[in-house]
Amino acid sequence: MIARVCYRVTGNSVAPSGRRGIGTTDGNRAIPLHRLRKFRIDRGLRRLAADRRGTAVIELALALPILTVFLFGILSGGSWLAMSHVVQESANEGARAALAGITAAERATLASQAASQTLARSYGIRSENVSLNVEDDGRQLTVKITYDGSANPLLKLPIMPAATTVIRRQASVVLAGF
Repeated sequence: MIARVCYRVTGNSVAPSGRRGIGTTDGNRAIPLHRLRKFRIDRGLRRLAADRRGTAVIELALALPILTVFLFGILSGGSWLAMSHVVQESANEGARAALAGITAAERATLASQAASQTLARSYGIRSENVSLNVEDDGRQLTVKITYDGSANPLLKLPIMPAATTVIRRQASVVLAGF
């Protein structure tokens, strides 16, 4: 026969009941030792499962790297789109301004000046990184602009680099006839 040691639970204290049975005569119940251990573990697990302190910190630790990558991607992609738009707009302005010229040299000068002024009003685009080419065959004038943004810090973000650092855009206008 295996002896079972029982404990009497009184308030928050547990004391040996002195009996081997299930209960005592004074109304307190004696709990077998193996049930007492299970009760303490279950109560601790329930308390731990109900405790919500620190969940926000854990969720932030899991979500912050992903949000950081998204933020750098938005910043890098938006900067590239803005610079691409500025380069295209300068080519458009150069082609529009060239329509006022009479000779090919005058049209090339007007196109270069207008494109350079548009680029100078933009952010982050330096004139030494821009290549401007005006092609004029007498019927059609094409302004080609190439911007090398390899030195631009907005296009060299560490997590999400830009698709390309060289932006090429062109705009054409018809000079005579259709």
